[in-house]
Amino acid sequence: MRGGFWLLTATVGLAVALFACDLATRFTTTRIKDILDHPRDYENKEVTVYGTVTGGASLLVTKYFEIQDDTGSIKVVTDRVLPKKGEKLRVTGRMESIEFGSERAIVIREKKEKAD
Repeated sequence: MRGGFWLLTATVGLAVALFACDLATRFTTTRIKDILDHPRDYENKEVTVYGTVTGGASLLVTKYFEIQDDTGSIKVVTDRVLPKKGEKLRVTGRMESIEFGSERAIVIREKKEKAD
Protein backbone atom coordinates (compact mmCIF):
# COMPACT_ATOMS: atom_id res chain seq x y z
CA MET A 1 0.00 0.00 0.00
CA ARG A 2 2.82 2.40 0.87
CA GLY A 3 4.57 1.73 -2.46
CA GLY A 4 1.36 2.59 -4.34
CA PHE A 5 1.17 5.93 -2.52
CA TRP A 6 4.70 6.87 -3.58
CA LEU A 7 4.04 5.80 -7.16
CA LEU A 8 0.89 7.93 -7.27
CA THR A 9 2.74 10.88 -5.71
CA ALA A 10 5.59 10.57 -8.23
CA THR A 11 3.15 10.32 -11.16
CA VAL A 12 1.18 13.38 -10.05
CA GLY A 13 4.42 15.29 -9.44
CA LEU A 14 5.71 14.45 -12.92
CA ALA A 15 2.41 15.50 -14.52
CA VAL A 16 2.47 18.84 -12.67
CA ALA A 17 6.11 19.43 -13.69
CA LEU A 18 5.37 18.71 -17.35
CA PHE A 19 2.33 20.99 -17.30
CA ALA A 20 4.38 23.76 -15.66
CA CYS A 21 7.14 23.45 -18.29
CA ASP A 22 4.61 23.61 -21.14
CA LEU A 23 2.93 26.63 -19.54
CA ALA A 24 6.28 28.41 -19.03
CA THR A 25 7.21 27.80 -22.68
CA ARG A 26 3.91 29.32 -23.84
CA PHE A 27 4.45 32.46 -21.76
CA THR A 28 8.03 33.03 -22.95
CA THR A 29 7.25 32.84 -26.66
CA THR A 30 5.57 35.19 -29.14
CA ARG A 31 1.98 34.43 -30.10
CA ILE A 32 1.68 33.70 -33.84
CA LYS A 33 -1.40 35.94 -34.09
CA ASP A 34 0.68 38.89 -32.87
CA ILE A 35 3.23 38.32 -35.65
CA LEU A 36 0.56 37.97 -38.34
CA ASP A 37 -1.50 40.95 -37.13
CA HIS A 38 1.48 43.32 -36.77
CA PRO A 39 4.23 42.08 -39.13
CA ARG A 40 6.00 45.46 -39.31
CA ASP A 41 6.67 45.27 -35.55
CA TYR A 42 8.49 41.95 -36.00
CA GLU A 43 10.08 42.36 -39.47
CA ASN A 44 13.74 41.26 -39.47
CA LYS A 45 13.60 40.65 -35.71
CA GLU A 46 14.31 37.39 -33.96
CA VAL A 47 11.17 35.72 -32.60
CA THR A 48 10.46 32.47 -30.79
CA VAL A 49 7.20 30.60 -31.25
CA TYR A 50 5.92 27.37 -29.72
CA GLY A 51 3.30 25.08 -31.20
CA THR A 52 2.39 21.91 -33.01
CA VAL A 53 3.66 21.03 -36.48
CA THR A 54 0.70 20.72 -38.86
CA GLY A 55 2.54 19.87 -42.07
CA GLY A 56 5.60 20.51 -44.18
CA ALA A 57 7.10 20.31 -47.65
CA SER A 58 10.37 20.32 -49.51
CA LEU A 59 10.33 22.36 -52.73
CA LEU A 60 13.50 22.11 -54.84
CA VAL A 61 15.80 24.35 -52.78
CA THR A 62 13.47 25.33 -49.92
CA LYS A 63 12.12 23.30 -47.03
CA TYR A 64 9.39 24.56 -44.76
CA PHE A 65 6.91 23.38 -42.18
CA GLU A 66 3.84 24.95 -40.65
CA ILE A 67 3.54 25.42 -36.90
CA GLN A 68 0.33 26.26 -35.08
CA ASP A 69 -0.34 27.60 -31.60
CA ASP A 70 -3.66 28.51 -29.95
CA THR A 71 -3.77 31.80 -31.91
CA GLY A 72 -2.84 30.88 -35.50
CA SER A 73 -0.31 29.22 -37.79
CA ILE A 74 2.80 30.33 -39.64
CA LYS A 75 5.28 28.75 -42.03
CA VAL A 76 8.87 28.17 -40.92
CA VAL A 77 11.60 28.01 -43.58
CA THR A 78 14.40 25.68 -42.46
CA ASP A 79 17.65 24.06 -43.58
CA ARG A 80 17.21 21.23 -41.06
CA VAL A 81 15.38 17.91 -41.35
CA LEU A 82 11.62 18.52 -41.44
CA PRO A 83 9.83 17.70 -38.18
CA LYS A 84 7.00 15.17 -37.97
CA LYS A 85 3.39 16.25 -38.14
CA GLY A 86 2.01 16.52 -34.61
CA GLU A 87 5.42 17.24 -33.04
CA LYS A 88 5.51 20.09 -30.51
CA LEU A 89 8.36 22.51 -31.18
CA ARG A 90 9.89 25.72 -29.95
CA VAL A 91 11.30 27.56 -32.98
CA THR A 92 13.54 30.63 -33.01
CA GLY A 93 14.19 32.60 -36.16
CA ARG A 94 13.87 35.86 -38.02
CA MET A 95 10.45 37.01 -39.23
CA GLU A 96 10.41 37.82 -42.96
CA SER A 97 7.85 38.86 -45.52
CA ILE A 98 8.03 37.05 -48.87
CA GLU A 99 6.14 38.76 -51.68
CA PHE A 100 4.87 37.23 -54.91
CA GLY A 101 3.46 40.11 -56.96
CA SER A 102 0.54 41.42 -54.91
CA GLU A 103 0.54 38.41 -52.54
CA ARG A 104 2.50 38.40 -49.29
CA ALA A 105 3.50 35.51 -47.04
CA ILE A 106 4.75 36.04 -43.50
CA VAL A 107 7.30 33.36 -42.54
CA ILE A 108 9.94 32.65 -39.93
CA ARG A 109 13.38 31.74 -41.26
CA GLU A 110 14.67 29.31 -38.64
CA LYS A 111 17.92 30.28 -36.97
CA LYS A 112 20.81 28.02 -37.95
CA GLU A 113 22.39 26.14 -35.11
CA LYS A 114 26.07 26.84 -34.55
CA ALA A 115 28.41 23.90 -35.04
CA ASP A 116 30.40 22.98 -31.95
